[in-house]
Amino acid sequence: MGVLKRLFDISKAAANEALDKLEKPVMMMNHYLRSMEEEIHSVEQALIREAAAERRLEQQIAECNRLAEQSEHKAAQAVQDDRSVEARQALEAKLTYLEKASEYTQAYEQSRQRSGELAQQLNKAKAEYEAMQAKREELAARARKTEVKAAASMPSFSSSVDTGSASRGFQRIEATILQKEAQIEIAESMKAAAAASRNALIEEQLNRLKTSAPQQ
Repeated sequence: MGVLKRLFDISKAAANEALDKLEKPVMMMNHYLRSMEEEIHSVEQALIREAAAERRLEQQIAECNRLAEQSEHKAAQAVQDDRSVEARQALEAKLTYLEKASEYTQAYEQSRQRSGELAQQLNKAKAEYEAMQAKREELAARARKTEVKAAASMPSFSSSVDTGSASRGFQRIEATILQKEAQIEIAESMKAAAAASRNALIEEQLNRLKTSAPQQ
């Protein structure tokens, strides 16, 4: 009886320890989701900044082209009026504006490329976030179910969550829950085996008493 009581006390203590550790995967899942929300917000803000930059560059390109065309007209007028110096100056200004327009156009294309990449990242992050939300509900339900079972009997075990990306964290949490589920099954089997052994011991003691009892 003393051994059985000690085993029961150890299992109860282990179960309480496991219950405390079971809360961590759920907390970590919420942490990963908050990290994803921050990442999505960051990408959205970056997209807004790129869109604003594209608008400014478009305006600068249009303005440079307008000024280049204006300089062309000035040069043509100066040539008609036999003002070669002014014509040359106007053509130099035209070339300068066209060069700036080319630089702005290059920057605009780069900005558009970054916007495209950011849009892809945003779509991927949102899809991953939705998948993680669904996975959180599944894993949280399994963790709660495991917690209920652990309250009855469960050996002690370590629980650690890898601190990688959000997706890897969810995968590790799922693996942790799977491990706990397997350990609970082992604990239940051990408990059943212990009960069977105890019943066998009781039957043996009972038969011994019956055999040694005086015949009436």
